[in-house]
Amino acid sequence: MIYLNTSRSIVYCKIIHVYLEIEIFGDPEIDIGDQIEYCFPKYLYREQYSKCVETFKDLYEWTADEFWHDLTAFHEVALYYFLLQMEDLKKDLKSSFKKIYYDKELRKEIKKCIEEDKNELEEDFPIDILEDAYYSPMSICEHIYEDIDFVEIAHLYNEQKANMPIIAKTLGINLDYYFEILPMDIQNQYKSKHITLTGEVDEFFYYLQQRINDGSLSELFWENENPINEKKIHVIIENLMDAYFIGKGVDISREVLIKNGQVDFKLFRSDNKDEKILIEVKKANSSYLKAGYENQLCDYIKYSGCKNAFYLIICFTDKEYKIANDFIDNHVYTDTYQMYINIAILDARKIAPPSRAKKEK
Repeated sequence: MIYLNTSRSIVYCKIIHVYLEIEIFGDPEIDIGDQIEYCFPKYLYREQYSKCVETFKDLYEWTADEFWHDLTAFHEVALYYFLLQMEDLKKDLKSSFKKIYYDKELRKEIKKCIEEDKNELEEDFPIDILEDAYYSPMSICEHIYEDIDFVEIAHLYNEQKANMPIIAKTLGINLDYYFEILPMDIQNQYKSKHITLTGEVDEFFYYLQQRINDGSLSELFWENENPINEKKIHVIIENLMDAYFIGKGVDISREVLIKNGQVDFKLFRSDNKDEKILIEVKKANSSYLKAGYENQLCDYIKYSGCKNAFYLIICFTDKEYKIANDFIDNHVYTDTYQMYINIAILDARKIAPPSRAKKEK
């Protein structure tokens, strides 16, 4: 089964499976590639033909098995444009469409869903509207997709390339999620598969957290059973960034002077100095935690012209971890520049060894 954005995932999978079986996989003598040509943008079909075919095989198999599968961006594109093709077919076939693609058993299951829908809805909806949710491919699209950002992928990428990601930033779109559906020449420019420098930094913080959790990095954040100070934290992060970003075309500057203050780090791509990211680091128990975010970092963004920044909060105790999470939950944009700030947490709490943790239970 495919995990879709609806409580009706199971019945939708059955409907989609029938569509695929009849239109794409029904005749083994017909080449699958010929059947799916118009279900992808031309550049995808031309450059990643084999992946297009495999994607449809996935959709066909996943809609029939008992396991929940998550769609990738490639699958989302394929399914969306396939359903649009089915909608056109429905218009051509008119009343015959329902007879061809919905057998007695499937109709019976849909009828049951419609009855449940009626009971769940607060208002009375005409029966044809409720039926459309299952018998109209376009309506199915509207029910299973939270968004269709991939339709505007060219515009989203061009904005990012021009260092003006207005739509992506406003709508909270992660452009890196759509990396695999970009033209191959563009993919080849980003060896780490991150279109945005924000994605690169976010991945670095994830790596940092993993080395603390699973490696010995946590030992560097403590001295004589006490947390180290911010200055030493900066040195650790700087050296790890230097090693992590080597060969990735990312330049790192430390304690960059901006107007009347110094931001902890500034990063930019070597081939695009207009794409810059600021990083400010604060311990969760700092008395400047709120001011560092609302005033200090916002000023740095304003006067540096950067369009993205990270506010990294370091936690050493359970109390500090709660402070950091509460800070994220409760922060509200009070300044235009705060929309450019990504808040991240680095959990440096000590974890008891398994043997000791077992004794303490």
